[in-house]
Amino acid sequence: MPSIPLRDGHALHVRTIGRGQPVLMLPGLGMSSSHWLPFLLPYLHRFRFYLPDFRGFGRSAHLRLNQADVFRNHMEDVQDVIAHFGLRDFLLTGYSLGGSTALHLLHEHGFEGVKRYLHIDQSPCVGNREGWPHGLFGERQDELFAGMRRLQAVLDQYPAAAYLNELPAPSRRDVAVVMAEVFSLMGGRPAMEPLLRRLLAMPGMASRLLPLSRLDDARRYLAAYSAGGHDYRESLSRCSVPVTVMVGMRSPLYPPAGQMAMADYAPRARIVRFEKSGHVPLMDEPLRFTRELGNFLYGR
Repeated sequence: MPSIPLRDGHALHVRTIGRGQPVLMLPGLGMSSSHWLPFLLPYLHRFRFYLPDFRGFGRSAHLRLNQADVFRNHMEDVQDVIAHFGLRDFLLTGYSLGGSTALHLLHEHGFEGVKRYLHIDQSPCVGNREGWPHGLFGERQDELFAGMRRLQAVLDQYPAAAYLNELPAPSRRDVAVVMAEVFSLMGGRPAMEPLLRRLLAMPGMASRLLPLSRLDDARRYLAAYSAGGHDYRESLSRCSVPVTVMVGMRSPLYPPAGQMAMADYAPRARIVRFEKSGHVPLMDEPLRFTRELGNFLYGR
């Protein structure tokens, strides 16, 4: 499980397992590379999996983001992974944040060396715009982004604070209120907001509940998502490799209609609907996910 050198002089942890056809799997926000392992076991005899831990997570938790555009930051790290291992004719998978990272690679440099691409529960256009209501949180995006901007405004008052428990108690309570509102909104469970507010206000509890424990990373993600940029639809139209799109039909984060619209742009797209899944088909329908992953790997 090596750490590979990056262009900025730091090192990224990349888990490697299996033998055969190379497969690079890009994780979602807050995800460790170890979360992929149960689904890969049936395929280790035919495929070699490269599983990076993104900056700030897993065994790369010590590594900070260093660019304003988090998608470019992760994309450049992925380029360094590809170059370090000399990946050619490989399969690429991106889940959620990993999906945006993969599409950023496609947009900036094309899918050179990629044989097939698997895209899991992510919109090809993060921000809503005219004719496109299918970005993050769909038609309620303005409400979500307003909450994100309020949270960012509180955090920006304390640029030297690295963790939530370093904020003054009144500001920590303010952050807890806005965080509880945002996460209950994203989860579609408004009844959870009072409980989340109390838990997040407790010192040390936020790091256990939130995918991001470092405030400097949180600021960058909040800015990146609330800016509403990153439209990858046009670059998808130039994608010549086969694309499989796994859609959680109950996803609260990305409207299924927008995910399935990838087939309107990518010439060789195939849609796989997970009728019982939300944003995480891996956990909501694990057996089905494992089977469909195999179909992708074997090009079926």
